[in-house]
Amino acid sequence: MVIILLMIISPGANQVLILQSGMVLGHRAAAYNVLGVAGSMFLHALFAGLGISLLIMQSPGLQGVIKSLGAAYILYLALRSLKNAYCLYKENQTILPETSITAIATEETFSHSFKKGFISNILNVQTTFVFLSIFPQYMNKQSSLFIQSFLLTGIFIGLLFAWYALLIFLIALVRERLLHPNIQISIKAITGLLLFGMGCKIFLR
Repeated sequence: MVIILLMIISPGANQVLILQSGMVLGHRAAAYNVLGVAGSMFLHALFAGLGISLLIMQSPGLQGVIKSLGAAYILYLALRSLKNAYCLYKENQTILPETSITAIATEETFSHSFKKGFISNILNVQTTFVFLSIFPQYMNKQSSLFIQSFLLTGIFIGLLFAWYALLIFLIALVRERLLHPNIQISIKAITGLLLFGMGCKIFLR
């Protein structure tokens, strides 16, 4: 649990996505991001139980394709965030701040928020590595490996929910102070740059 919790709280694309959603779109959008990440964990567990994850890790070519797709998706989110920041900046020059704020709050559906969390994590090769390198150390041959994999995944998701629930709660406490258009522009720009840097790092790794 300590190892998993340290992995969950370490900075990464999921953290940035959820922070951005919470500060710009509100706690519900951030919660749907978390649900998307959690849903992808069960799919990772299924792949590990069926041996698909092992095949991926043993195939440098396939691993490279998945890593590239994951990096490309993060870069897409980064560029989209930077574009939104620029558009908001242009709108803020001619439209009242209240109008800008309303546009921000309704620009993304919750299903899209779920999809962002799901896709970014399902294409994360590092998550596959967790299921193949860390989980087996806490499993035994006397019981079903498939069931043990899902049990450990459940613990992983439980800790993930606990951490992000705390994070989303803290964001919700201060979100009203973040609704000024200039602050929203900064949030989108900074998180976009962070995602861009992470996407480039994955490509070059």
